[in-house]
Amino acid sequence: MRQAPRKPSSQEETKPLSKRAPLPPTISRPTLMVDGSDALVRRITHLHFILSGMLDGIRGGFASLIGVTSFQYVLMQALGRLHSKTEWTVGSVAREMHMTDAYVSTEIADLVEQGYLAKIVNPADRRVSFLTLTEKGRDALAAIAPIQQSVNDTLYSHLNETSAVAYAAALEGLVTQAEGARRLLHDVSAGQRIAALKPPGAARRPRRTSRQPDKR
Repeated sequence: MRQAPRKPSSQEETKPLSKRAPLPPTISRPTLMVDGSDALVRRITHLHFILSGMLDGIRGGFASLIGVTSFQYVLMQALGRLHSKTEWTVGSVAREMHMTDAYVSTEIADLVEQGYLAKIVNPADRRVSFLTLTEKGRDALAAIAPIQQSVNDTLYSHLNETSAVAYAAALEGLVTQAEGARRLLHDVSAGQRIAALKPPGAARRPRRTSRQPDKR
C-alpha cells in the first residue's frame, strides 16, 4: 500500500525563510561568486530565460508575416543575409544552427515545397545540393524589411557600432560555451541522474525478489 506523503510538521510550516538552510550554489568558480553567493549568475540565467522567450516571440511574429515557422524564418534570413565561405547545404545549415541534419532537412523540404527555397545539385557531388532563396523567398524577406527595421531599431537602441561588435563577439563566445555545457549535460551518466534525484538521506529500497513457483 502506497504511503501518503509526510505532512510537514508545524515547526517546518512556521519556520521563517531566513532561518532555512540555503540551497547549494549552482556554480563552483570563485570568480563568479559574489560574497559567497551565486546570486549574480542566477540573475544572468534568469534574464537569459526571459530574453529568449521575448526574442522567440519576435521571431515568431516575423515568421507569421510570411507564413513560415520561426526556424524557417531564421533559416531564410541566414541564406539571404549571412555570408558563408562556401555554398549553403543541409549539413552546413545544421552546423550553423546547432541542429540535427534530419530536423534541418525536414524544414528545408517544407520551404522548398512552399517555393521559398530551391535546391541546386552540386555538379561535383550529385549527392549534395546547394540551397538558395528563390525570387519568392527574396520578395518575402524584402516585404517585411520595413517592419523588421522598426522592431530592431527599438530592440538594439542601446547599442552603437563599437558596443554592437563587442556584444556580437560575446554572444559567439557564449554559443561556444553553451554547446560545451550541453554536451556535458548530455554525457551525465544514468547513475549520476539517479543519485541527483534521490532524496538526501533516503535509505536504499530492497530489491524485490521474484517468488519461486511452487513445485509441489
